[in-house]
Amino acid sequence: MIACGGDDKPRPAATAAAVVAQLDETSFTAIESPSLQFLPRGQETAGWQLQEDPIVIPGDRLTSYLDQGAAQFNQYDVIDATIGEYGAVGSDGFAIIEIFRFPDFVKAFGAYSTAKVGPIQFVPVENEAFRSTHTLHLWRGPFYVRVIGGGAHAEGGGLLQIVQFVAQRMPAAPSKPAVFEFFPTETRVPNSERFSADKGFGYEVLGNSFQASFNIGGDIMEGLIIPAADKQAAVRILDAYREMYVANGKLLDPIPNLGEDNFTAEDRFMGRAVAFRIDRFVIAFNGYKERQKLVNLAIATDRRILNSIRRQLTAADRR
Repeated sequence: MIACGGDDKPRPAATAAAVVAQLDETSFTAIESPSLQFLPRGQETAGWQLQEDPIVIPGDRLTSYLDQGAAQFNQYDVIDATIGEYGAVGSDGFAIIEIFRFPDFVKAFGAYSTAKVGPIQFVPVENEAFRSTHTLHLWRGPFYVRVIGGGAHAEGGGLLQIVQFVAQRMPAAPSKPAVFEFFPTETRVPNSERFSADKGFGYEVLGNSFQASFNIGGDIMEGLIIPAADKQAAVRILDAYREMYVANGKLLDPIPNLGEDNFTAEDRFMGRAVAFRIDRFVIAFNGYKERQKLVNLAIATDRRILNSIRRQLTAADRR
C-alpha cells in the first residue's frame, strides 16, 4: 500500500500486513504459496532489505488488500497474492513487490495486459514487462508482478533490479497466447497485445477477447478475436455486435467471401467496423479513418486463420 504527498512521489503508508490486519483477522503471514520462493530474502537484491515477513492473501480475500481493485483480478481467477515490502539500504527508497498467481499463463497475461494504459515504457525482461509512473509490471508464466516504489534508489534503477531478480526465478510462458498468431504481424503495434475478460472496444458483448493495435500509414486501428464456446455462441456475439450498428449507425455492403458471415458498418461515435465469423471465432476491426484499411486487415486475418486450419487438417491426415 502506498500514500502520495503533495509532491506526487509515492511514500510507504502503513505496512501491507498492518493494513490488511485492520480489515481481516486472518494471519496472512502463516499462509503458504509457491510465489514466496520468488521474493528476494534478506539483501539478496543489491541495495534492498526485506522489512518483515511477507504475506499471502487468497484470491477470495483480496478485497482486504485491494478493496474494489480486487474485482479486476478476480475476473481472471486469481489464486492468491504474495506481498513483500523492502527498504533501501543506506539510501532513500522503498519497494513493494506484489506477485499475483493465476491458474495459467493466459489469465496472468490478461490481468497484466489490461494495465497497459497511459504513458508506458517497455523494458527488456521476459516474458514481457513495462514501466509506468512509480511502478514496474511483469508478466511471466502464470504470474503478474507489480513492483511499486519511490525514493532515490527505486528511481535510480532499483525497481528494475528487483523485477529482473524475480523474473529469473520464475518459470516462463512458452509464448503469448496462441490466438494472437491469427493477427497480421506486419502492421501490428509491438507489445500492444491484450486479453480483456470484460470488454472489447468498450462493449461487454465483446468481452473475453484477445486484442491488438495496428498502425497502417499512421492510422491506428484496433482488432479483436473472440474464441467463443461454440459456433452458436459465436453467431450470437456477431449478431449482437451487428445490432449495435443497426440501432445507432448504418450497415454497409458485406465483404464477399470473408468468413462464414460478416458485416461492415459505420457510426459517428462507434467508428467504422468490419467483423466476421469463422466457425467459433469472432473477429472484428474498428477505427475512425479509411474503411478499406479495416477491410484489408480483416482479409489478411481470415487468410491466416484458414491457413492455420489447413495446416492442422494436413497434420491430422498425416497422423
